[in-house]
Amino acid sequence: MAVLIVGATCSLGESVVDKLLSMDIDVIAKEKSHRQRNQTLLEYSDVSLQETGSGFSISFDGSDADIVIGKDLIIYDLLPNRDDRWLSPEIRKWISGNSCEAQSRFWLSVIDAANAISHIAKAELKVEGIHMCGRREWSSKDSRAEFDMLWQRTNQGITGNFTTETLFGHDIAGMEAKPITHVDAKRPDLDPLHDILLQLTGDGWRPLIPLRTALMTLIAGIVDVN
Repeated sequence: MAVLIVGATCSLGESVVDKLLSMDIDVIAKEKSHRQRNQTLLEYSDVSLQETGSGFSISFDGSDADIVIGKDLIIYDLLPNRDDRWLSPEIRKWISGNSCEAQSRFWLSVIDAANAISHIAKAELKVEGIHMCGRREWSSKDSRAEFDMLWQRTNQGITGNFTTETLFGHDIAGMEAKPITHVDAKRPDLDPLHDILLQLTGDGWRPLIPLRTALMTLIAGIVDVN
């Protein structure tokens, strides 16, 4: 089988291409960047990456496909691995040191999202109106605290001038106990996604990448570009 990926110029599209190839699934995508990024894998495995062809299709640019991201599969609060269209507006504000009013988020690593999408594509399963986000709610205050700490630590790492406040004594923000009935924001319905992945993988929808890890990956991508 082969999976046709259309418009994979964002971090999520690229992550889906990479994950499918790592699962030994042939991919069709016209962007040359995918071949450059997976050069070693393609050289030492039998999996193929072609620029043209047909197969079960996933669209990241709104064009017609078996699964259209944003219509058939609706993704919320994604943490990409660089500054692209998935980056939330408040994080752009935090990068510049500005404050802004922001809602609670159910943050989701681009890696967890790509893994789930790849399993659905492997099964050639058409879906409709499925929602995807993280399971845990994060307040804007706690999200900002985590981001600021990691952003400062990264910038100090570039100069080599670390402060003790940045290096030590930072528990993960927002980890205090919270009543299960106390939810500040309504989370999208994840049951349909969970049921699909339960059938496909036996695990259901279980995002594994912690918020701190996802933020560190994002910050590394932003700093690398700058």
